[in-house]
Amino acid sequence: MNMIDVERAKYTEIWRDVPAYRAYSPGMENVSRFMRVMNPERGSTLIDIGCGTGEAGLELERLGLDVHWIDITDAGLHPDISRSKFIQATLWENWRGRYWYDYGFCCDVMEHIPTEYSMLVLNRIISMCRISWFHICLVPDQFGSAIGQPLHLTVRPFNWWLERLKFAGDVIDARDLCQQAMFVVRQ
Repeated sequence: MNMIDVERAKYTEIWRDVPAYRAYSPGMENVSRFMRVMNPERGSTLIDIGCGTGEAGLELERLGLDVHWIDITDAGLHPDISRSKFIQATLWENWRGRYWYDYGFCCDVMEHIPTEYSMLVLNRIISMCRISWFHICLVPDQFGSAIGQPLHLTVRPFNWWLERLKFAGDVIDARDLCQQAMFVVRQ
């Protein structure tokens, strides 16, 4: 199996077999903060990157945004998400879809990316979104042991992420939130 197949199988298994994985959503935790800080206009386009269940994107859609979703697997995807607006792909492989969004919404995703692909993924997200919202966990995951494999592959400190984001775009907000980090990056 190649790395993409291994990672896809891992996330299909965690969504399918570990109900507790659905209990907490960093994306949902960030919706109101995103709306308050970014104050997007109704109808703005947004891609929910590494969407998991996609519920955060559904809430952003209810709040008036034109949302699209991408994730490595559809195993956890909420049934209300239109398949025409969902892309199943890894963030480091070539995938087709819209190539420009007003906003990127990337919560609890970057730490799941293999380290060797982290800059590629950051550059890809920032180049396709006018403004990107990143929420990154800075500690090892709690759920990988349920399937015998780590989920957080790139556990790095706040400054490690900040330096990479500064290289990829214009960091307009950066907050170290104790074991988590939040960044807003403009192209």
